[in-house]
Amino acid sequence: MMARGKIMPLDEAMARVVNGTRLMMGEFVGVAEPAKCIEWMLEKRVRDLTLITVTPGLKGGFLMGRLFEQGQISELISTHVATSDESSEAYLQGNLKVRQFFPMGTWAEKVRAGAVGLGGILVPVGISILDQPGIFPDLEEPKQKLTLNGREYFVEEALRAQVSIIKGWRADPLGNVEFRHTSLQNQRDIAMAGDFTIAEVNEIVPVGTIPPDRVGCPGPFVQAVVQGHSLEEQHELYRNHWIKIGRLAPVAR
Repeated sequence: MMARGKIMPLDEAMARVVNGTRLMMGEFVGVAEPAKCIEWMLEKRVRDLTLITVTPGLKGGFLMGRLFEQGQISELISTHVATSDESSEAYLQGNLKVRQFFPMGTWAEKVRAGAVGLGGILVPVGISILDQPGIFPDLEEPKQKLTLNGREYFVEEALRAQVSIIKGWRADPLGNVEFRHTSLQNQRDIAMAGDFTIAEVNEIVPVGTIPPDRVGCPGPFVQAVVQGHSLEEQHELYRNHWIKIGRLAPVAR
């Protein structure tokens, strides 16, 4: 029998996600969305969430997009607003606050800064563009700038979250997580930037199963491991959605 360790039932782990939670999730245009955790949030109708994620999901009512559709996300901190129809519609209708969004490298470095305990970073990208009046109408204060060695930089605060959710392939009871292919992305930094981090995985395996060089996120950065859809179920979920939005032809069986 496998020791429980950090393995938790979904309800127990997700109980920390309540109305008003500042939440960070690892994904990229639908890839590596933590489906079970999102389905839990959809069912429980937790609201007024601030979502920190590299993109707001995939179009066509897929997982994360439904959180915007149901009005559960009140603020988005991201690199893009419109990778999903639901997020762009929420923004255009005035139901989603986007104080500002960031070039992808800047966003990733802000998360990394939060992960390693830095207060912020200096970034030259966007000077004289992203600081133009009116470009971010919801921005409460002008973007702070600093001149160092004759060059101007934005002073960007680090990003952290009360709860981070990452999606892996396999994990063990110690919280070591293995990822498949591009789903690794910057999920280790996202895990480290959360006060409480949940790893949703396709498979939970005994300690020692995952080769040390395949551990994408070490156990000390994970507080809870939850069982997600199996890999086969995950493939079916994505396959059906790609067919639904016309990106994949149905396969005769």
